[in-house]
Amino acid sequence: MTLLDNINLSIEEGEIIGIMGRNGCGKSSLMNVIFGKFKANAIAHFDGKAIQLRDHLKHQLVTYLPQDPFMIDSGTVVDAVQMWYPDPEDQDKILYEPLIHKVHDVKVRALSMGERRFLEFLLVIHSARPFILLDEPFSMLAPLQIERVKEIITTVKPYKGIIMSDHYYENVLHMADSCFFLKDSILIAINDYEDLRANLYM
Repeated sequence: MTLLDNINLSIEEGEIIGIMGRNGCGKSSLMNVIFGKFKANAIAHFDGKAIQLRDHLKHQLVTYLPQDPFMIDSGTVVDAVQMWYPDPEDQDKILYEPLIHKVHDVKVRALSMGERRFLEFLLVIHSARPFILLDEPFSMLAPLQIERVKEIITTVKPYKGIIMSDHYYENVLHMADSCFFLKDSILIAINDYEDLRANLYM
């Protein structure tokens, strides 16, 4: 079985692309291929030069917020931020975030699911890498956290290329410059809710 076939995707800094589709259609697999975690028969270019997607530690172009938790949970929130960002100025971007400030000294394992997810989002979105993959960025978040995530994405958008996927499709449709529906191993352009209904997503 071919999960992804003949997919051609192009993105620039200052652009948000939304990827939607049913569970198991390959959205996360596509992101894992772009990030370089999954091996695939794929060709990628940046500024006209070929790059190896699986060599992401070398090219330093893409960072990824996966669906599953990824932080080491033995330390505090401050410990986690310092591990990711040695530079105090970079740390401040996260530690002075109003929704995080009150949990500085809390163990990561003691955070609520929403607090942990929001913290992981902050770690990824403030990366120096120009391209960001967000897999279910609104998942498990409270309404206030969702609104803050949308604000932060809007703020960083001018100098980031962002690919996002989320079952909260209203947020994706609203924020993305272009959207695609992944179905039967191919990407179908989506312009509005009617296109989603036509693909039996709503």
